[in-house]
Amino acid sequence: MTINNDNDCNEIFDEIIKSRHTTRFFKDEFPSKENIEDILNAGMLAPYAAQAVGDNEDFRRFFVFKNGGKSMEIAGNLMHKKAEEGLNHFKRMVTEKPFLKGKVQPFMEKLQMIVDNGVLGVGTAPYFVIVAELRGVPPVEQESIAHCLENMWLKATELDLGFGLVSLTSQMVEDEEFLKLLDIPKGKYGINGCAIGYPAKQFPNTPRPNTKKSTTWLN
Repeated sequence: MTINNDNDCNEIFDEIIKSRHTTRFFKDEFPSKENIEDILNAGMLAPYAAQAVGDNEDFRRFFVFKNGGKSMEIAGNLMHKKAEEGLNHFKRMVTEKPFLKGKVQPFMEKLQMIVDNGVLGVGTAPYFVIVAELRGVPPVEQESIAHCLENMWLKATELDLGFGLVSLTSQMVEDEEFLKLLDIPKGKYGINGCAIGYPAKQFPNTPRPNTKKSTTWLN
């Protein structure tokens, strides 16, 4: 794609942002390794909390799971187990404190779906990618991961690839078996993940509020 002027850059960037959406279902076809590396490179260029973690070259790491591999199977099983434990925890909580049911019911339904069908994106997408961000003071690793995942998401969109967040990943940060799979020590990193592949179907973008109505200008 040839960019002739700043207006072209602006329009292309706007179009990528508008085109970004969540992919929940993926084709079996694997994107090229080069495409995945381009997405990871975009993630590495995202901001990070330098003042919190200091001058450390190991501030961000990526772990790429390929569907059909043994590591993907292990990760999926461990995450399924975590979802089941979480569901049972909330069921006990609601039994003891029924007034909380309205607040936790949507999350319980999500956990129930995982228990029934597995983790969406882990074993159902060609690639499952985990981003690990070094913890520091103050603890802002999840904010840095969010920047990283957004960069990756926009790059995947530019490459016509589907992208979906796998938010359950963040809850695996204290699971010693899961961390052993990644070969990282407990307490050193925060983690989160995403699924990447060719979308099996397109979903419409989520409607957004009118920006002008949502903005207050202060003198």
